[in-house]
Amino acid sequence: MSFKIHPTKSALINTTVELLSSKHPGEIAVDEILELSGISKGSLYHHFEDLAELLETAQVERYAIWVDRSIEAITGMIAKIKSREELLEGLKKVTRMTQGPKYQKIRYERARAIASAEHNPRYRKALAKEQTRLTDALEDLIKEARNKGFYATDFDARAGAVLVQAYSIGAIIDDFVDNQIDPEAWYLLIDKVVDKVFLP
Repeated sequence: MSFKIHPTKSALINTTVELLSSKHPGEIAVDEILELSGISKGSLYHHFEDLAELLETAQVERYAIWVDRSIEAITGMIAKIKSREELLEGLKKVTRMTQGPKYQKIRYERARAIASAEHNPRYRKALAKEQTRLTDALEDLIKEARNKGFYATDFDARAGAVLVQAYSIGAIIDDFVDNQIDPEAWYLLIDKVVDKVFLP
Protein backbone atom coordinates (compact mmCIF):
# COMPACT_ATOMS: atom_id res chain seq x y z
CA MET A 1 0.00 0.00 0.00
CA SER A 2 1.10 3.58 -0.56
CA PHE A 3 1.13 4.58 3.14
CA LYS A 4 2.74 3.24 6.31
CA ILE A 5 0.64 0.75 8.23
CA HIS A 6 1.20 -1.46 11.25
CA PRO A 7 3.33 -4.55 10.37
CA THR A 8 0.64 -6.95 11.65
CA LYS A 9 -2.04 -5.28 9.56
CA SER A 10 0.31 -5.31 6.57
CA ALA A 11 1.00 -9.04 7.02
CA LEU A 12 -2.73 -9.79 7.14
CA ILE A 13 -3.35 -7.79 3.99
CA ASN A 14 -0.39 -9.31 2.14
CA THR A 15 -1.45 -12.84 3.08
CA THR A 16 -4.99 -12.16 1.87
CA VAL A 17 -3.71 -10.53 -1.33
CA GLU A 18 -1.72 -13.69 -2.00
CA LEU A 19 -4.73 -15.94 -1.33
CA LEU A 20 -6.80 -13.85 -3.74
CA SER A 21 -4.38 -14.76 -6.52
CA SER A 22 -5.83 -18.27 -6.53
CA LYS A 23 -9.22 -17.96 -4.76
CA HIS A 24 -12.35 -15.85 -4.88
CA PRO A 25 -13.09 -13.82 -1.75
CA GLY A 26 -15.94 -16.14 -0.73
CA GLU A 27 -13.56 -19.11 -0.71
CA ILE A 28 -11.21 -17.63 1.89
CA ALA A 29 -11.69 -18.41 5.58
CA VAL A 30 -10.35 -16.56 8.61
CA ASP A 31 -8.48 -19.65 9.83
CA GLU A 32 -6.65 -19.96 6.51
CA ILE A 33 -5.44 -16.35 6.70
CA LEU A 34 -4.37 -16.78 10.32
CA GLU A 35 -2.51 -20.02 9.64
CA LEU A 36 -0.62 -18.61 6.65
CA SER A 37 0.20 -15.30 8.31
CA GLY A 38 0.99 -16.69 11.75
CA ILE A 39 -1.16 -13.96 13.29
CA SER A 40 -3.73 -14.46 16.05
CA LYS A 41 -7.46 -14.01 15.64
CA GLY A 42 -7.41 -11.25 18.27
CA SER A 43 -4.87 -9.29 16.23
CA LEU A 44 -6.98 -9.65 13.10
CA TYR A 45 -10.02 -8.20 14.84
CA HIS A 46 -7.90 -5.46 16.38
CA HIS A 47 -6.98 -4.21 12.90
CA PHE A 48 -10.18 -5.06 11.00
CA GLU A 49 -13.82 -4.88 11.93
CA ASP A 50 -14.45 -8.29 10.40
CA LEU A 51 -13.20 -10.71 7.73
CA ALA A 52 -15.17 -8.80 5.09
CA GLU A 53 -13.19 -5.61 5.78
CA LEU A 54 -9.88 -7.48 5.46
CA LEU A 55 -11.03 -9.05 2.18
CA GLU A 56 -12.17 -5.65 0.90
CA THR A 57 -8.83 -4.08 1.79
CA ALA A 58 -6.94 -6.87 0.02
CA GLN A 59 -9.18 -6.60 -3.05
CA VAL A 60 -8.53 -2.85 -3.24
CA GLU A 61 -4.80 -3.56 -3.01
CA ARG A 62 -4.99 -6.13 -5.83
CA TYR A 63 -7.20 -3.81 -7.88
CA ALA A 64 -4.43 -1.24 -7.97
CA ILE A 65 -1.45 -3.51 -8.61
CA TRP A 66 -1.64 -3.70 -12.38
CA VAL A 67 -2.54 -0.05 -12.89
CA ASP A 68 0.41 0.88 -10.69
CA ARG A 69 2.67 -1.26 -12.90
CA SER A 70 1.34 0.52 -15.97
CA ILE A 71 1.86 3.91 -14.32
CA GLU A 72 5.46 2.98 -13.49
CA ALA A 73 6.08 1.92 -17.09
CA ILE A 74 4.54 5.11 -18.50
CA THR A 75 6.39 7.32 -15.97
CA GLY A 76 9.74 5.87 -17.01
CA MET A 77 8.88 6.21 -20.67
CA ILE A 78 7.71 9.84 -20.45
CA ALA A 79 10.89 10.81 -18.60
CA LYS A 80 13.00 9.53 -21.52
CA ILE A 81 11.02 10.38 -24.65
CA LYS A 82 12.17 13.14 -26.98
CA SER A 83 9.56 12.98 -29.74
CA ARG A 84 5.96 12.17 -30.56
CA GLU A 85 7.12 9.05 -32.39
CA GLU A 86 8.99 7.78 -29.32
CA LEU A 87 5.87 8.39 -27.20
CA LEU A 88 3.70 6.50 -29.67
CA GLU A 89 6.11 3.55 -29.75
CA GLY A 90 6.28 3.51 -25.95
CA LEU A 91 2.50 3.57 -25.61
CA LYS A 92 2.25 0.71 -28.11
CA LYS A 93 4.50 -1.36 -25.83
CA VAL A 94 2.41 -0.49 -22.76
CA THR A 95 -0.77 -1.45 -24.65
CA ARG A 96 0.64 -4.86 -25.53
CA MET A 97 1.89 -5.31 -21.97
CA THR A 98 -1.53 -4.59 -20.43
CA GLN A 99 -4.10 -5.81 -22.94
CA GLY A 100 -3.04 -9.33 -23.84
CA PRO A 101 -4.92 -12.58 -23.27
CA LYS A 102 -2.64 -13.54 -20.38
CA TYR A 103 -4.13 -10.66 -18.34
CA GLN A 104 -7.67 -11.99 -18.65
CA LYS A 105 -7.67 -13.08 -14.99
CA ILE A 106 -6.74 -9.56 -13.87
CA ARG A 107 -9.58 -8.07 -15.94
CA TYR A 108 -12.07 -10.46 -14.35
CA GLU A 109 -10.75 -9.65 -10.89
CA ARG A 110 -11.02 -5.90 -11.44
CA ALA A 111 -14.55 -6.23 -12.85
CA ARG A 112 -15.58 -8.30 -9.79
CA ALA A 113 -14.11 -5.65 -7.52
CA ILE A 114 -16.12 -2.92 -9.20
CA ALA A 115 -19.33 -4.97 -9.11
CA SER A 116 -18.82 -5.81 -5.42
CA ALA A 117 -18.71 -2.12 -4.55
CA GLU A 118 -22.23 -1.40 -5.81
CA HIS A 119 -24.08 -2.38 -2.61
CA ASN A 120 -21.27 -2.06 -0.07
CA PRO A 121 -20.75 1.57 1.06
CA ARG A 122 -17.58 0.83 3.07
CA TYR A 123 -15.96 -1.05 0.21
CA ARG A 124 -17.16 1.46 -2.38
CA LYS A 125 -15.55 4.29 -0.38
CA ALA A 126 -12.21 2.42 -0.12
CA LEU A 127 -12.24 1.43 -3.79
CA ALA A 128 -13.23 4.96 -4.86
CA LYS A 129 -10.31 6.41 -2.90
CA GLU A 130 -7.88 4.05 -4.64
CA GLN A 131 -9.50 4.59 -8.04
CA THR A 132 -9.16 8.36 -7.60
CA ARG A 133 -5.45 7.94 -6.77
CA LEU A 134 -4.93 5.87 -9.92
CA THR A 135 -6.86 8.26 -12.16
CA ASP A 136 -5.01 11.25 -10.66
CA ALA A 137 -1.66 9.58 -11.41
CA LEU A 138 -2.59 8.85 -15.02
CA GLU A 139 -3.98 12.36 -15.44
CA ASP A 140 -0.69 13.83 -14.17
CA LEU A 141 1.27 11.70 -16.65
CA ILE A 142 -0.91 12.86 -19.54
CA LYS A 143 -0.50 16.48 -18.43
CA GLU A 144 3.27 16.02 -18.24
CA ALA A 145 3.34 14.63 -21.78
CA ARG A 146 1.05 17.45 -22.92
CA ASN A 147 3.39 20.02 -21.34
CA LYS A 148 6.20 18.51 -23.41
CA GLY A 149 4.07 19.06 -26.50
CA PHE A 150 3.29 15.36 -27.11
CA TYR A 151 -0.47 15.40 -26.37
CA ALA A 152 -3.05 17.59 -28.07
CA THR A 153 -3.63 20.83 -26.12
CA ASP A 154 -7.42 20.39 -26.29
CA PHE A 155 -7.20 16.83 -24.95
CA ASP A 156 -8.85 16.53 -21.52
CA ALA A 157 -6.26 14.74 -19.39
CA ARG A 158 -8.75 13.38 -16.84
CA ALA A 159 -11.10 12.03 -19.51
CA GLY A 160 -8.06 10.41 -21.14
CA ALA A 161 -7.02 8.84 -17.84
CA VAL A 162 -10.47 7.29 -17.42
CA LEU A 163 -10.56 6.13 -21.06
CA VAL A 164 -7.22 4.33 -20.71
CA GLN A 165 -8.52 2.40 -17.70
CA ALA A 166 -11.89 1.75 -19.35
CA TYR A 167 -10.41 0.10 -22.41
CA SER A 168 -8.05 -1.90 -20.22
CA ILE A 169 -10.93 -3.40 -18.26
CA GLY A 170 -13.23 -3.32 -21.30
CA ALA A 171 -11.36 -6.10 -23.05
CA ILE A 172 -13.24 -8.43 -20.69
CA ILE A 173 -16.20 -8.09 -23.08
CA ASP A 174 -14.31 -10.39 -25.45
CA ASP A 175 -12.65 -12.61 -22.81
CA PHE A 176 -15.55 -15.02 -22.31
CA VAL A 177 -16.83 -15.52 -25.86
CA ASP A 178 -15.91 -18.45 -28.09
CA ASN A 179 -15.08 -16.38 -31.18
CA GLN A 180 -12.58 -13.93 -29.70
CA ILE A 181 -11.03 -11.12 -31.68
CA ASP A 182 -7.42 -11.35 -32.71
CA PRO A 183 -5.48 -9.55 -29.93
CA GLU A 184 -3.44 -7.77 -32.59
CA ALA A 185 -6.64 -6.21 -34.00
CA TRP A 186 -7.42 -4.84 -30.50
CA TYR A 187 -3.88 -3.47 -30.11
CA LEU A 188 -3.99 -1.79 -33.51
CA LEU A 189 -7.35 -0.14 -32.74
CA ILE A 190 -5.97 1.27 -29.48
CA ASP A 191 -2.83 2.43 -31.32
CA LYS A 192 -5.01 4.27 -33.82
CA VAL A 193 -7.10 5.95 -31.09
CA VAL A 194 -3.92 7.05 -29.29
CA ASP A 195 -2.36 8.31 -32.51
CA LYS A 196 -5.39 10.17 -33.88
CA VAL A 197 -7.15 11.33 -30.69
CA PHE A 198 -4.59 11.58 -27.88
CA LEU A 199 -1.63 12.99 -29.81
CA PRO A 200 -1.50 16.21 -31.87
